[in-house]
Amino acid sequence: MNILIIGGGGREYAIGLRLREDKNVLNLYFAPGNGATKALGKNLDLKDFNELALFAKNNDVALTIVGAEEPLTKGIVDIFKAQGLAIFGPSAAAAKLEGSKAYMKDFLARNHIKTAKFLSSDDLSEISKFIDTLDGRVVVKADGLCAGKGVIIANSKDEAKKAATDMLSGESFGEAGKRVVVEEFLDGYELSFFAICDGENFVSLPVAQDHKKLLDGDLGPNTGGMGAYAPSPLADA
Repeated sequence: MNILIIGGGGREYAIGLRLREDKNVLNLYFAPGNGATKALGKNLDLKDFNELALFAKNNDVALTIVGAEEPLTKGIVDIFKAQGLAIFGPSAAAAKLEGSKAYMKDFLARNHIKTAKFLSSDDLSEISKFIDTLDGRVVVKADGLCAGKGVIIANSKDEAKKAATDMLSGESFGEAGKRVVVEEFLDGYELSFFAICDGENFVSLPVAQDHKKLLDGDLGPNTGGMGAYAPSPLADA
């Protein structure tokens, strides 16, 4: 079978590398791919979702896998499904949980799912007042997608207020930061628990942990992910 992988990062390369080992996979296409994916298949210079869907039809693509978040939030899955194409990924409506931190936090609060104390707002005065109610370090997040880099862990209230100011002005993360989420800082380790779901049934995958700090010893700013491993021994039953 022929498979199309959407995205251009390490995640898409890793998916392609494993699929290349499958004898049932004939051709791999990447959109846009990167320098490493060239060794696994063909990179496509196509960005329009309808053009990608047409390519999938014309080249007998049996399955499209979306690795990148932005195409999901912009509705690539809805477009492919409307044309009868098999594609792996959530709809635009479901991907909003990933595409908007404010929406996700509101969803958690509405459904009584445990989460850090937070405020989502675009009002700097309201944000500053909330920051003053928090103790210790403060987490400031740009609402939209920032390729894993839109989180600032501030060591003081003044630093948190400056981070929020820079985000709201568009200086830090452009449109993605025009609304921010401010949270209390929770100390500990973070794990990712993934499940593949069709809307009724699900299959769980091994619990993973990624390392986001730029420098050794958990120092430096957050990055899009310096590395990841699974399964994690930190996950108990």
